[in-house]
Amino acid sequence: MAGAKQLSFSEAHKPGLCDVAYLPAAGGAATLITAGADGRVCYRSAEAPAEAAKEIENSNNGASAPVHCVAAAQGRAVVTGDDQNFVKCYSHPAGELQGVATRFTLPVRALAFSPSGLNLAAGGDDEGIKLVDITTSKVFRQLKSQAYTRSLAYDPEGEYLASVNADGTLNVWEIQTGKQPLCRRKACPKLDLASTSRSQAAWHPDGGSLLAAPGTDHDVVLYERMSWEAAFSLGGQHTAEVSLLAFSKNGLYLVSAGQDQAVVVWDVNERACLEKRLLPGAATGLAWHPTKNELAVITEDGQLAVWSGVVPAKLPGPTVDLDALNGVKKKGEGEAGAAGGAGGAAGMADGVSVLEGGGGGGVGATEAGASDEYDREDSFLADSGPKRGARRRGRGGYAGFSSLDLPQPQEAIQPGATEMGDSGRRYLAFTGLGCIMLRQEEDHNVVEVSFHDSSRQRKRIPLLNDFFGFSLGSLGDKGALYASRSNSESASTVVYRPFEAWAPNSDWSLSLPKGEEAECAAAGGSFCAVATSKRHLRLFSQAGTQTHLLTLPGAPVGLAAAGHQLAAVWHGAAPTAGGDQCLQYALYDVAEQRQVHGGPLPLSPAASLAWLGFAEEGLLAAYDTEGELRLRSADFGGSWVTAFSAAAERKSTEQYWVVGLGAKELQCIVCANTTEPAVPSGMQRPVVTAVALRPPVVAQDAALAPFEADLIRHGAVLSHLGAAAGDAREAEDGGELEEALHRAQLEADRISLRLIQKLLAADRQARALEAACTLHNVPALQGALKLANHHRATALAERISAVLEQRVAMEEAALELEEAEQYQQYQGEGVPHSAQRQHGDITPVPGPTFTENHQASPAAAATAGNMSRAPSPAVVSRPHGGTGAAASSNPFARKPAAEQPENSPGNAAAVAAAAKRKAPASGNPFARRSKAAKA
Repeated sequence: MAGAKQLSFSEAHKPGLCDVAYLPAAGGAATLITAGADGRVCYRSAEAPAEAAKEIENSNNGASAPVHCVAAAQGRAVVTGDDQNFVKCYSHPAGELQGVATRFTLPVRALAFSPSGLNLAAGGDDEGIKLVDITTSKVFRQLKSQAYTRSLAYDPEGEYLASVNADGTLNVWEIQTGKQPLCRRKACPKLDLASTSRSQAAWHPDGGSLLAAPGTDHDVVLYERMSWEAAFSLGGQHTAEVSLLAFSKNGLYLVSAGQDQAVVVWDVNERACLEKRLLPGAATGLAWHPTKNELAVITEDGQLAVWSGVVPAKLPGPTVDLDALNGVKKKGEGEAGAAGGAGGAAGMADGVSVLEGGGGGGVGATEAGASDEYDREDSFLADSGPKRGARRRGRGGYAGFSSLDLPQPQEAIQPGATEMGDSGRRYLAFTGLGCIMLRQEEDHNVVEVSFHDSSRQRKRIPLLNDFFGFSLGSLGDKGALYASRSNSESASTVVYRPFEAWAPNSDWSLSLPKGEEAECAAAGGSFCAVATSKRHLRLFSQAGTQTHLLTLPGAPVGLAAAGHQLAAVWHGAAPTAGGDQCLQYALYDVAEQRQVHGGPLPLSPAASLAWLGFAEEGLLAAYDTEGELRLRSADFGGSWVTAFSAAAERKSTEQYWVVGLGAKELQCIVCANTTEPAVPSGMQRPVVTAVALRPPVVAQDAALAPFEADLIRHGAVLSHLGAAAGDAREAEDGGELEEALHRAQLEADRISLRLIQKLLAADRQARALEAACTLHNVPALQGALKLANHHRATALAERISAVLEQRVAMEEAALELEEAEQYQQYQGEGVPHSAQRQHGDITPVPGPTFTENHQASPAAAATAGNMSRAPSPAVVSRPHGGTGAAASSNPFARKPAAEQPENSPGNAAAVAAAAKRKAPASGNPFARRSKAAKA
């Protein structure tokens, strides 16, 4: 080793946190880029770094913000992170601002490009690490990291991301899933939050076989990939904490810089120090030249130096191709050689081990025909170039398209759950009913259940000491369900605790079989459900008996329960190339042991499922990451209605974190610049905001849009309640549902009358007639007639009067038929009870007519007993227990009457019987429904 020598420095920036990076260019050239606390971002010649060849304009509202970090991708962009929380992209070589890739609420401290240069990882003082598609500036994943990230590093395969926090925690994240295979506390030195120090980790270029990180003993610790155990360490040269690390391009050498103001070059094979240099201050940035034996160093004093001849001339250079060095002929040598550039910089050969003496060995090589190791999210087009192909073929893999380059299936969700925050608290569940909060203690967790309405529970729910490590929680009407993942000591465990137990030992727990993990959990009114990694849907009674074991067709994504209903969502297929998740769902009636309906679950383009649950009326609802809320309606054979779009309501910096769904509003927590709320300390809870549900309609008149939106929403509710009332198996349930249907019809009529008032004020009589024909009750029609007369709309009043006469006639006929049926039942010749109807029975429903017959009278309508001259749009054929809409979706199309001869008694009886039975109403607000007159 050479003696300690000093380098020649020149001032590049003002004192403070500075950074440096090389931007590779064609032909082996490179541009040196520096950034500093003075807010300047400079392009410099690698041959003459002292002078800035170009200075990028970097200002916000005329003021330059300190730039903390800089990253560059070959031929793509230069990205900076500054003190004003921006991540900005600049073009090369023009240096023009292309846009803001993303923004945080606190300063940005760390950046890292993926191997292809298409994706960027960014982090800083905020919680979370954002993964950004640099071409669209869209965050496609946010890793749940703690605050104060001080460094980021993509592994060469694009499979993992390493991060180091200021508290010394070393993390490794799976890009595909967001999981943490490694989270090692106190692995790295702890940093002062106000200092300019970094704690940089670095991956070995040999496919990331080793991860180097600063150690706590003034050394460098190298961890093995996959096992994440320490392989060996490099020490004895630094007298203070190591802060920066960087591998050479071929992985033979590692450079480290520390708080002792020294830079050390290590021979990784020999685990020995080759060179050491002293600096005028602690280094804050290091970068190897992509094609030369040079190293750029910048210090906290803003001093910049380029160290030439870093590796002694007697040793292989830092960019020498190892296969060429050892005389090994590459596969596809012609292609790789074309991209080699000066000094054999075409890329390293992963088949050569850097852990074996003499540079030989083959521990990094795969067997012939072995499957390729893929980049998880990097673009095929970017990774299919000659350099990437040469590196892949060097390991015996195929250089073509990788299935891991495609968008990945989303992880399973637990509605109402948050990640663990800095406070050591998280919500296992936060719903409209209450919340389950988990608090970390020294050797266990404490789980607390509380309700928003304190009068709901007479006794306080006792605290639960959690020794399993619960990761899932669900708050039901009668108890709380918990589940944990397996660990070295125990299998995945399911625990249930009722709120009020009448018998001893009512709590129960059970362990899942080895290798089976609980992925989703839901507690219903009379059951508990757990979806597992084996695609099992396990159903339990409240006493702990497993009652059913169903198999899901795909990997589970989410569960939701309400009463006897259970909704399950799973992956139906792999995501599309455009990023669309292909999800399927099913709704089960657990009490009846039947599937009510199912099919594809629609989401916004490239969005993921964020929340799954039920509305107050029992409608199944889904909310995605783009802020679209959809309700499952019985209309159109079972379709999904967009009931809410957050984009039209929230600010650009806000996110709506859904808590529950009421009759008219979305209950959510408004999060500023975060995807989920933080868990406050003490007894405080986040503020729940009610946002009105309003479908994003397109209206001719903006003043009428709210009324049209409300009618669409009510249409979905009416459709659901009508279908549910028709499917009710118990008289009590059917009566409650019919009462709810009647209340919903009255509310829809109020909205329609307000709409008619607005239309008449705007002299839109044709639309007012359409709205009048959707009214469900005779008093509402009478109110519409008064409005028409008030506005002196004579023609409209005549048409509404005709509709009103026909409606009254039908209700009178229905009353007469009901009396006749009651008499027949006494005689033992009555018609079958509605519950005895077989599947496929025709259920005619009286409805308004759009045929205008001014000569009609109530007497004539009642005598004729048929409406064949004015076909009813509400006469439908609906199988008993079916899920289809009960009426046509087109309010203006003429519908055929029941197929019986005109003026036949049977047709009159069918129409009248339908009015008595209160058949399910259509979900379309422009299709008339009738409420039967009670005996």
